[in-house]
Amino acid sequence: MPESAIVAAVGRSAAHVPERPALIAGEIVVPYAELERRAAGAAAHIAEKARGDIVGLFLPNGPAFVWTLLGALRAGKTVAVLPTLAPPPLLALMAAEAGLQTVLTAGELAPRLADAKVAPLPVEQFPAGAPERAPVNRPLEAGVLLYTSGTTGRPKAVALSDQNVLTNADGCRVAAGFGNDEVMLAILPLFHAYGLTVTLFLPLVTGGTVVFLDRFAPRAVLQTIEQRRVSVMVAVPSQYRLLTREPTQADTRSLWLCISGAERLSEIVAQDFEARFHQPILQGYGATEAAPVVSMNSPTAHRPHTVGRPLPDVTVTLREDGRALPAGEIGEVCVEGPNVMLGYHNQPQATAEKIVNGVLRTGDRGFFDPDGFLHIAGRTDDLLKVAGEKIYPSEVERAIEQVAGVEEAAVVGVPDEVHGAVLRAFVQAKPGVALTEAALRAACREHLEANKLPRSFTLVEQMPRTPGGKVDKRALASQGA
Repeated sequence: MPESAIVAAVGRSAAHVPERPALIAGEIVVPYAELERRAAGAAAHIAEKARGDIVGLFLPNGPAFVWTLLGALRAGKTVAVLPTLAPPPLLALMAAEAGLQTVLTAGELAPRLADAKVAPLPVEQFPAGAPERAPVNRPLEAGVLLYTSGTTGRPKAVALSDQNVLTNADGCRVAAGFGNDEVMLAILPLFHAYGLTVTLFLPLVTGGTVVFLDRFAPRAVLQTIEQRRVSVMVAVPSQYRLLTREPTQADTRSLWLCISGAERLSEIVAQDFEARFHQPILQGYGATEAAPVVSMNSPTAHRPHTVGRPLPDVTVTLREDGRALPAGEIGEVCVEGPNVMLGYHNQPQATAEKIVNGVLRTGDRGFFDPDGFLHIAGRTDDLLKVAGEKIYPSEVERAIEQVAGVEEAAVVGVPDEVHGAVLRAFVQAKPGVALTEAALRAACREHLEANKLPRSFTLVEQMPRTPGGKVDKRALASQGA
């Protein structure tokens, strides 16, 4: 394979704006020229010390993550980005799945890799620069491997090429009207595709600036937006919810683009955020296998309750039993385009089931409205049959969230011998609001048909969440068993 196109794209930004800050973390400011020097030093060390065509990267968000990743790509390696939140047994499975021999990591993180039987290569040992040398051609087509298995089961490593990532980043640029000097707040984990493609590579290949925080803390986020004049933020709904509650006052007028992804954005969060910050949250939709963005709302084409229109060069069809459906009918969301993954690394059968004749089957259900905006109804495996009727939990959740005083709702199916399944709703109240099951049931009768009314309502102080910030419905379902 030729040299990394990602490295070349970031290099063009460095040649154009060498002194512009590429990365900011606290008081650390790394100009593009310095990022290039750091990446060259990392590349020299990795080429000399790292074994195998694929190397692991096990680092938290921050400048070292970036120059290490670019250095590994420059050294001709495919990079398996390991989740820093994964427990040691899962890390061992992921390392085995990718056949890793070397993992690029920080000294304090190395003990967590003990079960993986890999050689840790501490990034603290990388030189700050290296003599000018041409990037090395890569043996494998994949630039990065990102994991999409969750916390159970055999890990699946999604193989993405440089072109998968770069064409997706460019599609986001065009769809959103992203400029060449944006300041991006990177608060999503970079081991997730949304974080890697949108909050890192999109600004770097356009000559923008990436601002890191050690962790998501609402007060620090607002203060950073003010201090660094952040213009773009990508976050999950739960993070936006916390920002609306944060009492700290800050000047956030620099924000012009706020994007939400990963899970359904509730109307409550969207309304509360816009009321406080005078900026709408634009919802998008994607999947790791699509590098990841499939569709998004934009400042000039925004329709609430939808995930926007497909990106340029991305074709989305709704299918049922292999046939395309017209607008308005619900089917499986299927994706074609240059962003579709190469496949699951070393899993040809799983790849063949996911990509059929070049078409990516997402496993999500949705429909198009007459204006071409995509609506997501839910996951195929979330679809419930209650007394023979098909019900999507997201429809019931939206109805519950219309009830005054409700902060968030999550609905799961509980097996039932008579009805096949019954619905159980978990409800989080707004701060200071007291809700009762009887009041919720009475209010929901005004919004829901009788067969969609949950059998029970359970009040929770806080929704359980996955490491990625989504509501953990598996944990809720276990409570309903």
